[in-house]
Amino acid sequence: MQKRWGAVLAACAVLLMGVRTADAAEAIPKHIYEWVQSTARQGYYFNKEYIQYAADAHGYIDLTKILVPTLRVYDNIQIQDVVSKRRWRMLPLEGYGDLSGAAEYLLIDLRAGTVRVTAHEDLDSAWETISREENAKEFTLASLSDKDVEKKFFNAIISYAAAHQEELIHRSKGILSDADRKILAEQQAKAAKEQKKTVKNP
Repeated sequence: MQKRWGAVLAACAVLLMGVRTADAAEAIPKHIYEWVQSTARQGYYFNKEYIQYAADAHGYIDLTKILVPTLRVYDNIQIQDVVSKRRWRMLPLEGYGDLSGAAEYLLIDLRAGTVRVTAHEDLDSAWETISREENAKEFTLASLSDKDVEKKFFNAIISYAAAHQEELIHRSKGILSDADRKILAEQQAKAAKEQKKTVKNP
């Protein structure tokens, strides 16, 4: 996954060399990254060219689990906060003078209502990995306030996945089960019928 992230960001890295963190968001390629929101400290993006469904042990696509790499661009205050916390925890600081953001790889389990950060990578201004932490944390969506910025971010990804389901299926590393294929066909037929009804009776 780390190599994949580096490859995807290669073009972006050229654009970002020498760019101040506050302006970094302007150089992020919009055809790859979907912007969701910006807070006082960071901007939130997810990779819409990679987002896909997970596959089970038998190689079948699991429509209840979404895999997606995300990107966060930090401002100077957030950078100082991250560095200060690492210093307090007595963690290595090599490379953190050039900290610009973070990549997080998410596994969203729709059935369980959880979001697991399978890996967290701190990134420098060339979007190279400074450090990496596996299985960093897990969120339970029901426990988060609707005003929580993390929940808003996760919900935006879930909504995007629902609206682009066919794209995610084609991109996923697995095959669709006959049962899921039948359900999707029924859903598409129902949606087409509703659309036809709307056009006929606006």
